[in-house]
Amino acid sequence: MMQKSSPTREHLLSVSGLLLEDRAPKVLKNSSEEEAATETTSSSENATPVHATSSSSSSATISSTERSVNESTSAELSALIVSKSLANATSQSAGSHVLFATDEWFASADNLLLDSPPVFVPDLYCPQGKVMDGWETRRKRVAGHDWAVIRLGSPMGEIYAVEIDTAHFTGNHAPRVSVEVATIDSSARDGQDDQDDDDDNKWMPGATSRVAQGGGIQGTGRAPEEVDEAEKACRSAAKWTMILPQTPLRPGYEGSSVHCFILSEEVRAAAGEATHVRINYYPDGGVARLKLWGKPAESSSSSSSSSSSPISLPRPISATSVMNDSVYNAQEVRKEGTRTGSTEAPAHPAPLDIQSNWVAYSAEPYPHPELSSSALGGAGLACSNKHYGVPTNLIQPSYGKDMGDGWETARHPDRPAIWAKKPNGLMDSPLQDWAVLKLGRPANLGVSRIILDTRHFRGNFPESARVEGCCAPSDSDEADAAVCEATPERKAEGGATDVEWFTLLHRTKMGPDAEHVFERTNGGITNGDRPVTHVRVTIMPDGGLSRVRIYGDPSNEHIESHL
Repeated sequence: MMQKSSPTREHLLSVSGLLLEDRAPKVLKNSSEEEAATETTSSSENATPVHATSSSSSSATISSTERSVNESTSAELSALIVSKSLANATSQSAGSHVLFATDEWFASADNLLLDSPPVFVPDLYCPQGKVMDGWETRRKRVAGHDWAVIRLGSPMGEIYAVEIDTAHFTGNHAPRVSVEVATIDSSARDGQDDQDDDDDNKWMPGATSRVAQGGGIQGTGRAPEEVDEAEKACRSAAKWTMILPQTPLRPGYEGSSVHCFILSEEVRAAAGEATHVRINYYPDGGVARLKLWGKPAESSSSSSSSSSSPISLPRPISATSVMNDSVYNAQEVRKEGTRTGSTEAPAHPAPLDIQSNWVAYSAEPYPHPELSSSALGGAGLACSNKHYGVPTNLIQPSYGKDMGDGWETARHPDRPAIWAKKPNGLMDSPLQDWAVLKLGRPANLGVSRIILDTRHFRGNFPESARVEGCCAPSDSDEADAAVCEATPERKAEGGATDVEWFTLLHRTKMGPDAEHVFERTNGGITNGDRPVTHVRVTIMPDGGLSRVRIYGDPSNEHIESHL
């Protein structure tokens, strides 16, 4: 583990003003294990990825660029940079800066422009979660995808290559991206042609204030109406040209994180001179660095405005950073916590203060014991993915101390490029992850209470969750193995099993940083009178839980009649 005085830690602290919590590194899978887990949890019925265009011109250029852009090696790109004397157009030191980003919860989009190599400190955490050196957005829980617009420090006359680095983003990288460019002058925004002629950023809503304050603020996200307004500004400001169509990215493991794309002469000619860049994530995730290699326009050295000068990036966060709840429609989460026996949502809350939302309902007296607790012998038996934590964490009697003290899965790499929602408000995707827990003592008279705790999971909580139960015929390793083998994937394939899983909690929306309490007495639990020895918690589409608490009456009664 790195020492606190190491340069890499100091770099991250200086970049993001982050808080430190001492802890051991998170549990990470190697790439082969992750691929295996993905194969067992992903469905071939995923929505077909589609392009999200920021202007009517984007779709017209996709087909030609898809034929013209292929990944190159780092050596080929290096040779091109030297032979053509190319410069990184998106460099912070050259005056480039971000004008708009849909979401900057985990890490600011300004980090994309840093000239320094991306670094990683295993035990560095902040109020939002794990510290990452790049631009990382929340796990998207609303329709759409994430994107950002960058103003280049100097107009580029010709762009030769795109370089994207996903370093250290292993279970949370953006699975696909696209890159567009445009030429936008200071009069691009309708109705403001004669106002503030020295402000080249006025066409994008909020850009002037963002640049003035030194960049984005980590721990924030744009509301849907703000994203819509910015999207309209993009469409009306200029014709955007797609120089890199929607392209898959690899996880950020050492040796394979850098992606190089040398543009064809056809694509370079179509792009022309560029002053702005738009990077699209499909649908969310993280990228460490973005570089566009090219040659400045001949007139750029004399026409560059004062607003292109380097700025301090990014602004530090603080313990009082807030998220706009409307971004995730987290109506279920009241300011005082979540306690419900149904899925009906209360009135829309005020913006969520990340330091004061969580309330420990589980600390209140309750007539039945917490049968799932490890203190009573509960065990975490199996799961579909354990990239950031193991199921055993879910049954600890203590409260989670940070985001690493829970069960969190990797973002599904094959998640839809653009999220859509069903009419009932739930995400339209078959993707899911699951964990099987064994109760320390059987709930012979049924489960009376379920608590799903998303404490600390503010940008990566599950969109929804479902809980099922079963009653094993005996308390043995063989019975546990049979329960774990009765997976959703095996059932989908028509595999035979002697284990009957039945619903305890129907698919229900989750919210950030809260205990979600469901009681049998008010109808929040289905099949509450059936004996249970094991539970399976399924989260959609992925994400993290801090604790799962299952309560019930362990009174000794003959349960064979239920088997």
